[in-house]
Amino acid sequence: MKRFRKGDFLWLAALVAVTAFFVIPASHRVFVSLTATHPYGMGFLKFAILATMGELLARRLGAGKWQRPAGLIWRILIWGLIGVAITFMFSFFSLGTAEVIEKGLIPAGTGWLRKLLQAFYTSAIMNLTFGPVFMAAHRISDTYLDLRAQGGKPSIKEVLAAIDWPGFLDFVVGKTIPLWWIPAHTVTFLLPGEYRVLVAAYLSIVLGVILSYARRKGK
Repeated sequence: MKRFRKGDFLWLAALVAVTAFFVIPASHRVFVSLTATHPYGMGFLKFAILATMGELLARRLGAGKWQRPAGLIWRILIWGLIGVAITFMFSFFSLGTAEVIEKGLIPAGTGWLRKLLQAFYTSAIMNLTFGPVFMAAHRISDTYLDLRAQGGKPSIKEVLAAIDWPGFLDFVVGKTIPLWWIPAHTVTFLLPGEYRVLVAAYLSIVLGVILSYARRKGK
């Protein structure tokens, strides 16, 4: 990263403020309560805030300065909807994997080994099925907004043609899923349910760094 700018301190201050809300006991209790009663709404907010911060950081790392991405409001909305989808998918894959293990369809052992393997299976199955589809859909929406900012209304054919699919498959799918997302989400699925989507939202900041590297690598 190039020399620090005012925006860097503002970004860090925002991250500290958001994190403080989740850590301070009084607000932490509010967070846990809201997550239990409004899981989709909280999933939306977590990703709309933290994932957008990750995307802004990615652009900061790539360009060396803070930039307002085209269609920022749309990007925030898309990240929020991704948060809703991930809230559902985390429960879907977690409960589904637990059922498969309970029926003895995949080996899991007992005790701590069972807990670890269940988390690993959940992460691996989710990232190898839902993961690539989600990442491709997000790449398409990002590219559409970028092309739209250049003028006109790009067709789906133009959007798909503008994406570096070999690079996407090689790096994003072929490297980040097995080397980062499966291990990271294995740890996530070892946590209590109310913290999983939150941790996933924080991991989206790391996603911003990964995307920044991917863009520079592509160039």
